Amino acid sequence: MIPRKGPLCALWLAALLISAGVAGRSPPPEPEEYLDERTGATVDLVDAPLVFARDRSERAANLRDYVTLSAASVNRGGKLEYVLVAYVWSTLDPRYAPASALADSILLIADDRRIRLDAAGKSPTDLGIARPVHAPAGQDIKPLVFPTDLATLRFIAAARTLAVQTQLGEDSVTYDLWDDQRRALDRYVRFMDGER
Repeated sequence: MIPRKGPLCALWLAALLISAGVAGRSPPPEPEEYLDERTGATVDLVDAPLVFARDRSERAANLRDYVTLSAASVNRGGKLEYVLVAYVWSTLDPRYAPASALADSILLIADDRRIRLDAAGKSPTDLGIARPVHAPAGQDIKPLVFPTDLATLRFIAAARTLAVQTQLGEDSVTYDLWDDQRRALDRYVRFMDGER
């Protein structure tokens, strides 16, 4: 029997909404903000990285090389810098991993724009980030840090298509978007714009 009036109706409706998953939904995660104790910088991080992949099934089934990109900002004494922290990693045997695929730069293709990202030899710690930023689990990889700006991050978050290219010797290697976290990047950009 479905109650038609009164407090029983309200309780029944609340129970129905909860069981349907409408009530009690948790809001999307927010960017993380913390004080880096080693560098003294305030760091804001996107809650999930963009992950790009290229198939390596010529070696074995379901093997891939990856590029992970995470947006972050570093505030040291009021000077704010935006960066993309990158990891290039693989599920392949280390002998075939793309360790040399990434020198100090990558090309991020966002819609019709080609955005060249150059690390200039800086590490995350050099820029104020001492702890790992969305480092791939079980991988011992040196991160690269690419300076950027909020307008570029906003463009990337709104782009319809994304890919990454690296140089491997004379050849250009393309990584397609594999884990699409543009919504997380959009939340991060809005957070940094003051929409908290």
